[in-house]
Amino acid sequence: MNRQNAWRICGATRTMTFGLFAIMMSFCGDAAAQTAPSESREDQPAETVFKNIQALKGIRARDLQGAMSFIASSLNVDCDYCHRQDFSKDVTKEKLRAREMIRMVRQINEEAFHGENKVNCFTCHQGHTDPTSLAPIVPRASRKPGAEAAPAATEKPAAAPLQSVAKVLDHYVQALGGQAALDGVKSRIIRTEALNGENSESKTVLYQKAPGKVLLVWGSPSYTLWVGSNGKHAWAQDSEKSYWGLLNTPQRNSIMRDSESYAGSRIESQYSNVKVKGIEKIGEHATYVVSGTSPEGTSEDFYFDMQTGLLLRRHVEEQTIFGGFQVQADFEDYREVGGTKMPFVVRWSSPGNAWGTKVSSKVVDVQQNEPIEDAKFEGPPAKSR
Repeated sequence: MNRQNAWRICGATRTMTFGLFAIMMSFCGDAAAQTAPSESREDQPAETVFKNIQALKGIRARDLQGAMSFIASSLNVDCDYCHRQDFSKDVTKEKLRAREMIRMVRQINEEAFHGENKVNCFTCHQGHTDPTSLAPIVPRASRKPGAEAAPAATEKPAAAPLQSVAKVLDHYVQALGGQAALDGVKSRIIRTEALNGENSESKTVLYQKAPGKVLLVWGSPSYTLWVGSNGKHAWAQDSEKSYWGLLNTPQRNSIMRDSESYAGSRIESQYSNVKVKGIEKIGEHATYVVSGTSPEGTSEDFYFDMQTGLLLRRHVEEQTIFGGFQVQADFEDYREVGGTKMPFVVRWSSPGNAWGTKVSSKVVDVQQNEPIEDAKFEGPPAKSR
């Protein structure tokens, strides 16, 4: 696939659910073609899979995209701040400077913090292209003459007692329709469209089948992308065969979350260190915050409405080579479908809306318990292979 075509696809896929895929096509280039597709390249050194890797030599290929997303969000920039159509070429001073900064950060952490990620891009940049080096001046609060200074500490009002994890999750299950109703949903086909109305010609279809099978198909008149899992391994392929099936770590984790028929359905059975860590408000809604560590190693918080029991927010922290990268989903407009409830609007966000953040979407059609062949989750249609 030539570079011009790759860039066109990059722009087209930017608003899709797995927006990360587009950037990987430009990274792989000829180097990807030199490795047999049957080999698993995610755990190989990045410099053996991608072209012109210098400052990040030695990291796993699957970790490269997370590092790029972290940098982009820390500076609040997009890919083209450093890159042009051929991502492997050194054509901007910003890219050369970025390499110097990456080496500096890694050296600081290695020498001063025993290799721990204590210092990173955001430490200094804080969402700006130029580092922040001066503390802001914050005016002191005015006080009337003769008024006594406020006490150093004030007693906080008594907090509402926390529920147990079991009670919070049981309330959630009942709010969705009850365990029997949820168990009765063996498969689901969900068609969505972007909330912002972009790419009106594109179609997104999510296929789910218990246990753990998922397939997302994003298509436009000239391009189709398939991303799925058969419950054991994840895969990806596009209609131009430019992707080569290389999935990075955030993408694999995202696929596992998409396999959940009901968001957070794995918390009690598969997450570790699960606890109700507090009460927080989202708008006018008080929520119980349940935290835990997913089987994929992500730190996650789930915000359940104290009144309705429904899940209002999911906060995910992916670990990159520089530190944590946050992704957040807000769930709205719950509706009943065949005896169970599901959100018809999901709003996604991350720092700087960097690559890796899914597109906010709304459901346009849902079909439950439609027969779906297992072969659908094994790979793309035969004619596209």
